[in-house]
Amino acid sequence: MVDKPLKETLSREYILQISLALIDRDGITSFTMRKLGRELHVSPMAVYRYFPNQGNLFDGLVEFIWNKSLALNELKLTANLNWQKILIELMSHFRRTLLQHPNVLPLMSTHPLVTARQFQLVGSFLTFLVEKGMKIQPTTIFLVKSLAVYTLGFVWAEAIEPENGGVIDTANLQNSKQKLPILKEFMDSLQSEQFDEEHQFLLGISAIINGWDARPFV
Repeated sequence: MVDKPLKETLSREYILQISLALIDRDGITSFTMRKLGRELHVSPMAVYRYFPNQGNLFDGLVEFIWNKSLALNELKLTANLNWQKILIELMSHFRRTLLQHPNVLPLMSTHPLVTARQFQLVGSFLTFLVEKGMKIQPTTIFLVKSLAVYTLGFVWAEAIEPENGGVIDTANLQNSKQKLPILKEFMDSLQSEQFDEEHQFLLGISAIINGWDARPFV
């Protein structure tokens, strides 16, 4: 049973909340506007007054997730943070949001920013970063894109279980490490669980941000 919000008056926000709850429960491949209408106890035509088609609703869901991810009041920010650390916290919160809703990963990975609300949201956050010392340069958009793609890919690997294979053969792995000492050295920190998932994520995201200014121009 979907946990519905307390307010049951039909609205754009409420429809998106119920849509997300349905996808969380049943997955995105089984989502239909008709099923959404049943969950809302309304005709699908009532939903179409807010979203002309399912594609438009999916764009709204992407906007909804980004809105949750970019909510400044939910980020762990202090006054002395520079823009690099703010970006690290932003991507960490993006990861946490995606882990709460892993079934939306296909949408988040394939739907670019297209709505006016999305652009306004990004503009507001960029203004905040500039106030913290970031300079908008020709490659800044590629930095942000790299961070988003890295975070999405990390959560895909973290949250989605493999199907039809993908299970590690422990005996084969141990045998390979004995024959190839460099493989043992390479994998020991992972096998010993020295670094948890969050630590691994932060290592990668920090390397991207802090190494961006040292990148070679092609």
